[in-house]
Amino acid sequence: MAVTPLVTRPNPPNNNLARAVYVWVTATASQDPLDTDSDQQNLVNFCGTNGVNVLFLDIWLYLGGANWTAAKASRVRQFLDLAHRSGIRVYALCGAPDWGTNHAWVMNAIVEPLIAFNAMGTQQSHQFDGVCLDVEYWMDEATYPPATNLPGLCDLARAIKARSDGELAVGCFAGFFLCDGARSPIDYNGKLQQEGFHMMDTFDFVSVGTYRDHANDNGTDGPGQKTLFQPWYDYASSQGKNLGLYCGSETISITPAYITYQGATKAAMEAEHTIISAAFTSPTNSSFIGQAVHSYDGWKVMV
Repeated sequence: MAVTPLVTRPNPPNNNLARAVYVWVTATASQDPLDTDSDQQNLVNFCGTNGVNVLFLDIWLYLGGANWTAAKASRVRQFLDLAHRSGIRVYALCGAPDWGTNHAWVMNAIVEPLIAFNAMGTQQSHQFDGVCLDVEYWMDEATYPPATNLPGLCDLARAIKARSDGELAVGCFAGFFLCDGARSPIDYNGKLQQEGFHMMDTFDFVSVGTYRDHANDNGTDGPGQKTLFQPWYDYASSQGKNLGLYCGSETISITPAYITYQGATKAAMEAEHTIISAAFTSPTNSSFIGQAVHSYDGWKVMV
């Protein structure tokens, strides 16, 4: 079948500027959203139905290192054109915990192929809009100490911007607790502060994983998404930065249950998102731009 762009562009709920979703690609064809024309159409149609106008698209199995083939590049290029003609921006999603201190490999195996891919595009609709780094060094801090890996991650972001001559916007995923007031401050670029603040100083956008199944605080499992997101919003607001902050939600099956919306309905999750949007949407403050939902696999099976 031929792919067909959306007639009506996705409209993020609650008048947010953006609604993003993480899209992972596996080696199993049935879990590869780019594998067939039907798969690609289904993803774009999902975006139209759910108001998604930003995709964080996993690129490793298509464009990473030795995985690159002409056929795979062609599949990605077709999808980028379909998405862009449908009013959807697409960011290359990539990362691993060691990337903060493994720059040479990242530049050679990820960044150079990505820049080469964009350069081959004969028109802008065939190119990625930027990069979203998912470098969760904090998941194993004994192996990847924050004092070296946070500066390394920020240096990597600066290197990607420099190598692409500023043409690639560079964002990242961040755990909400990286500026919760309890973590040790780190010295970077002449400032001593917590990791999340450094990220906001460095990146073009940050997707904050405020993973809870409720917007407001409750007496069962504590803080809600609003409370977890607040320090990020306050800092970005105080700095007057041209920075986009996404408030992240989880939808895959994961424990404990209170950190994911899986098991809830799409409508129930949307009701919580509406509460968040009301709290952080302001005509004088554009720091909050919308929700980032992890992930396509979990969200699409919700009823």
